[in-house]
Amino acid sequence: MSGAYLEQKIRPIRRAIILGFLGQSKDYVSNAEILTSVINGSADGVRAYYNDTVDELRWLEARGYVRISGESIVVAEATAAGLRIARHENADPGVSRDVTGI
Repeated sequence: MSGAYLEQKIRPIRRAIILGFLGQSKDYVSNAEILTSVINGSADGVRAYYNDTVDELRWLEARGYVRISGESIVVAEATAAGLRIARHENADPGVSRDVTGI
């Protein structure tokens, strides 16, 4: 898989899945292990390893869409900005808008 395809197609889908799941989670919080399972179980056919999920969380955090904490267990909490992206009230070219329901 080429780097351009990964960056332009796969990673934006992973990020959308993460934000969508956090938007439906209690207190908008989950951990990277659960998020990895959600990505791998999505109808979009996208796969991720745990480290891939943590990389996506770091990308989302850098843009203010999530707050992450923890070391041995990485926990993510959606911010108000991240929830707006998840609800399609705002857009970011790095987060897909064409994701099948979680």
